[in-house]
Amino acid sequence: MAIGDGLASSESVECAERFHLEDLPSARALLSELDGTCLDPYRPKSALGPLEQLASNSALFTTGSAPRDIWAHSGLGATVDATVVATDTPLTLIDLCSMTANTILGINDPWVKLKQASFLVSSQPHYLTARMGHDLTYRIARRILGCFRDIDGPDDYVVNLRQCNGSDAVELALHAAWKAAAPTPERRKLATFRGSYHGESLTANWVSEHQPGRLLADAPDNVVFFPTPESNDAQELSASALSTLDTLERDGDSYFAVIIEPIQWRNSVHTVPLEFLRRLRDVCTRKSICLIFDEMQNAFGYTGSISYARTSGVSPDISAISKALTSGHGSLAVIIARRKYREIESPFGAKSNSGNMLALVAVDAVLDRLLGLERAEGQMLPAWLPSGLAAELRGGLLASAYPRAVALVDELLAELRRRFPRLIGAPRGVGLVRGLVLLDADGQPSTRLAVAAAKVCLAHGVYVRQADTAVLLKPCIVLNGAETAVALDALTKTFDDVLRLRDEH
Repeated sequence: MAIGDGLASSESVECAERFHLEDLPSARALLSELDGTCLDPYRPKSALGPLEQLASNSALFTTGSAPRDIWAHSGLGATVDATVVATDTPLTLIDLCSMTANTILGINDPWVKLKQASFLVSSQPHYLTARMGHDLTYRIARRILGCFRDIDGPDDYVVNLRQCNGSDAVELALHAAWKAAAPTPERRKLATFRGSYHGESLTANWVSEHQPGRLLADAPDNVVFFPTPESNDAQELSASALSTLDTLERDGDSYFAVIIEPIQWRNSVHTVPLEFLRRLRDVCTRKSICLIFDEMQNAFGYTGSISYARTSGVSPDISAISKALTSGHGSLAVIIARRKYREIESPFGAKSNSGNMLALVAVDAVLDRLLGLERAEGQMLPAWLPSGLAAELRGGLLASAYPRAVALVDELLAELRRRFPRLIGAPRGVGLVRGLVLLDADGQPSTRLAVAAAKVCLAHGVYVRQADTAVLLKPCIVLNGAETAVALDALTKTFDDVLRLRDEH
């Protein structure tokens, strides 16, 4: 049976509506006016070809920031039309990692681009300092808070919309927790966990285990690393997890916060047991410790909800969210905090580069896509909008596309395990955040093989990332059956290469 054969095949179930804006008559009319001018989007930006451009990497870019391997031409959904630079070979690339965990809606989502285009051609300000108000700022604040307020009661949360990336949001969450603990100076310890990754800034580096090394300064002495929370097959917590809870219960009066990733993606996509989160929440409540969820990897659709609080039934005191927030259509990060953590020491509350209004437009459009429009707005959609997109906007992709995408991923992982029983371990993760642990010849998880898979995958036409001993699969919510079938073929070739590498070693 081919991937996707087990699913309903009707058009409404199979695939989210896809089209390029340039396919709309009104957009074609505008592009025709730009044709042949310096504003023509298809006008070459350089006389150099891809091979010559990549040859200049060492002269232009810092290590690790330069393009490699693949030259992208266009994209839609999970598909990127590209070229293998070394051989000048056309390549249809399936992105199973949401462009490094950002594009929950895939490449070139038509609704987000339409909303941003509408804003761009208006006289609305494209950028505003934090001191200046705008309807859009308040609309986004209310929409995001609406996703939290029905979890724990009305008006219990506030939001900060003025951060630029995940590291910013993590640091701001810690600032808020530290400020709230100021009246009790004995609370100076911060609890974090082995296997964690919270970003690239100095503060995020200090509270993460998965880092290339300590940066610029030694870690502060008040950061306490607890073992990775684990459970057995019967969902019983490990002895070390129980010990962590006991320690926080006993010494909780000395802790101002606990920060945890519900899904530790760099730790081979390890999902923290729900029972641990529930009991951690209880301990933090009893001991008045701020519980912070780092939700960069799971928020805004990847586990079927806007926040892991709804997925898990466990509510943090502060959620730090970025990445999928704009689906790659702008840089923005936020924290959502209980009201008692509202106070933040100046000047940490507002990053200057967070004032890009187009990023807020993108958040608004992503919420439209995931949750659906309010009834009144759904009745105001343009008559020329494709009917499939209009239907999705009235119902939301979390209700329609998410279950289908998860089913496709489940089928894909099951088939890969069937084809490579000696190489691939049990799938890990939740929803659309998944990992496949690669095994050495002795059946042990292998970082070397995961690195090899991530290195060769692009040449075969699929994008996955290394996550310690696993490969990370984090596809967009609009992944369809045809793309999954192509990805299966590409991953089969990838793992064939990895298996040969393993057996030759």
